[in-house]
This record gives sequence, C-alpha cells and structure tokens, in this order.
Amino acid sequence: MKKIDINNLPEQGEPIDVFDYNQMYEDCFVDLDVVIERPPMAISIGTYEQNGVTYDNAVHTYGEFSATVAPSKTKKTFYKSALIASYIGGDTINFFDNMKSHRDSEFYIVDIDTEQGAFYAQHAFRRIEMMTGAKYDNYLPFAMRSKTPEERVKFVDCLLEDPRYKGKIKFISIDGIADLVENTNDIVMSAKIAQKVLKWTDVYGVHLHTVIHKLMNMEKPTGHLGSYILKKAESVVFLEKIDPEDKHSDIKVIHKYSRGRDFPDFAFNVDKQGLPYKTDYIDLNDTNPSI
Repeated sequence: MKKIDINNLPEQGEPIDVFDYNQMYEDCFVDLDVVIERPPMAISIGTYEQNGVTYDNAVHTYGEFSATVAPSKTKKTFYKSALIASYIGGDTINFFDNMKSHRDSEFYIVDIDTEQGAFYAQHAFRRIEMMTGAKYDNYLPFAMRSKTPEERVKFVDCLLEDPRYKGKIKFISIDGIADLVENTNDIVMSAKIAQKVLKWTDVYGVHLHTVIHKLMNMEKPTGHLGSYILKKAESVVFLEKIDPEDKHSDIKVIHKYSRGRDFPDFAFNVDKQGLPYKTDYIDLNDTNPSI
C-alpha cells in the first residue's frame, strides 16, 4: 500500500492509496468461529435491568459515531458540552446524574467548533472546565469557522496521525458536521464525508460525536448528509423545546435511533452561570424509568 504523507495530503476526493484486494479481504472477513466482543463504552446514559441485574446503558461506544440533531436555538452546543464534560468526569455528575464516563485512561479529547468565532467558541469550551470543576490537560479545543471544509477534513486526518496524539485520542466532537462539506445536498460529497467519519472511528477506535441541524417540525436532518448520518450512526438524539413558545423552555432529549437500547427521554436547561443541567422532567410514557 502506498504510504500517506500527512504533511501533503491529497485533495478531498482524490484516491489516497492503491486498492489491495488481499488486504481488504483480510481486513473485512468476519470469522463466525471467533467471538467479537462488544465495543467498550465511552459514555453510558441511564441504566437498565436484566434478570435482576442493573447494567449501564451503552449509548456512545468506541469505534462508533453518534449524532445530535436539532433545529436552531435548542441548545445543541450546551448538550455537546454536557457529553464532553461527562466523559471527562469530575463534578459533572452534579449536572447530569444520568451520564457516566467509562474512560479508563488520560485519553485526548478533541472538540471542534465550526460555527462560532474564537471569542464565543472559547466561552463554550470553558464551560466544560466549569462543569468538571478542574482543568483536563488532554482536552484539545479548536475554533475552525474560518477554515474551508477541505481544510477541516485534512486537519482531522493529520491530527489523528500526529505522533503526539496517535492512538491516544478517544473522543472527538464536531459541531457541526455539515461544515465538512460544501453542499449537504450533494449526494457524492455527503457520502464521502459519511465514509470519512466511519473510517476515523473504525481505524482509530475513537467515538465521534457530531451535531447537525434540522428544520423545525421536520423529522429529518439537513440534506443528503443528514440521511447518511441517520443511517450510519450508532445513536441519534433529537433535541426539542418542551414549550416552543418559551425561549427559556426545558429542552427534551429524545433517543430517536439506536443500535443498542433506548434510554428514556430526559430534559435539560441552562442555569444562571450558563451551565447546562438535567431538570426534573419525567417521561410519562416510559415503562422503564431507570435513569
């Protein structure tokens, strides 16, 4: 296979290696006589009971990706902050007692914001430290609004191969993934980015969380890219206001799609310090409210 120079990556869409049938056969063949263990958890949300035993509900596992889908002004970035803070741990349990980290080492966490300028992005990044109660040295935040989609994709490629971090990055958040393509309605571009996300998670064993928009009162996120995200993601959460007319309304977290177990809907809001926290909302339709 041709080696890739991370300092001189090809343009997006160009072939980066030569097809090798034998290598692909070896990589992709599934031996039914060999037990494949369930991917380890990065973050669980809630619990469930089975045969009298309580288990953590695996929602975000390594080697997979998840998505938060929501219309504008539904506090998507606050929910992303809650996930990252929960993965770090510390005092976050005081804000979201249903989220649990399964991080067992000082892994690097990459937080990419493509929508806000540096001032507002830094404010959001600092929110995580306020929730955890301490600085996490291996948290790597990046504000990339000024970069092109191609530059953002190349940056992630290079970061994962950077000798300082290779094999040590285990959680990546990209807010929002639509900014990795020029046009979310272009089926070819969207397919390539979806495949790129799958490769990042599969090859490097990271959990990658994405944020993507949808229009109000629509069931589907933006464009062909949104369709690919729904099809390929391990877990998809929708956010919606409980009271659409109230700008301070609690935000309901709906576990819309999952390859594993669903968790009961819950809700969150933002306190006077600008920190998200789980509220006392109860899903009256839930038959297993163990969360």
